[in-house]
Amino acid sequence: MKTIILAVIAGCLSITNAWAEHEVDHRYNIRGYVLDENQQGIDNLNVQVFSGSSMLGNSKTDSSGYYSIHLHLHNSDNRRSLRLRAGPYESELRVTLDPGDISTLRVHDANFIAGEYIEGTLGRFRIPPWLYPVGGLLALGVIVVILETRRKKKIRQKMEMTSDKQLTGKRKSRKRRRKKR
Repeated sequence: MKTIILAVIAGCLSITNAWAEHEVDHRYNIRGYVLDENQQGIDNLNVQVFSGSSMLGNSKTDSSGYYSIHLHLHNSDNRRSLRLRAGPYESELRVTLDPGDISTLRVHDANFIAGEYIEGTLGRFRIPPWLYPVGGLLALGVIVVILETRRKKKIRQKMEMTSDKQLTGKRKSRKRRRKKR
């Protein structure tokens, strides 16, 4: 009886996943932020995507103003014009996808900041690109300084050991000369 119940539960879970997901080349995700004039997120705002008069998808913003809408679009929908509405704000966006690429997730970043529509990722949540080479050079410089310091310390230790041996050797030779006299 337990195995039958587990089989039914597993079957239900697998069917649910199959219905919820589309092939990668049929998924088109529109995501972004809806921010006020102080660049603070607007919470619980309804965001909708329309094609003509029919609604294709909708979502609500979270406490940071972020939303994400998953659409089912095909390669033939490339360059299609859609209307994005976030509360009182509205703008037109054009579907952009590479019909030849069927493995990369298709994402369109669409944001509203103080009512102005801005496409692309917002720079406030990412590291500036110029920082990567500068950080790499800085790390390389630190490594070189550490290695050079260690090298000089080893050389100094060898020189001290050599001078100690020489001093010890001179003392022994003095003692030998004294004994011979």
